[in-house]
Amino acid sequence: MSIFDYEGDGSEDEATLFSLSGEYLEAAKTLKSVPPTKVNYEIVTYYLLGHAAELSLKSYLFNQGVSIQELRQIGHDLSSSIDKGIEFGLNDYTSIRDLSPIYKAKKSEYRQNRSETFPSADRLIDEITELRSVAFNNISEF
Repeated sequence: MSIFDYEGDGSEDEATLFSLSGEYLEAAKTLKSVPPTKVNYEIVTYYLLGHAAELSLKSYLFNQGVSIQELRQIGHDLSSSIDKGIEFGLNDYTSIRDLSPIYKAKKSEYRQNRSETFPSADRLIDEITELRSVAFNNISEF
């Protein structure tokens, strides 16, 4: 069940999406700061960063008047979310866009026996932080 399953009861708004994006971003930063030991958390970190980016983008878009229904149609496609955001004056985010095909295909959720090229986690953190700042400046109430 996702935040988008509660349409109509007030649980979906830009502040809720924004708040959740921060939780995912902080979790990713925490995992990234821990050196790998017996378990490598890198793939989990990328999933968390992708989800933080998705929720930040959706917070911004929701505030711009994009309906929950349209956000559902965009789904987990970070590039489509960025494209839609650009229509409302949002900057392009190349690292988030680079993560989009991996995140959309859920390649960061399941181990696969093939190599993937991920964007820099540090650059993703920077872009998501900047995106969250833009989203925050557009939140109507918090």
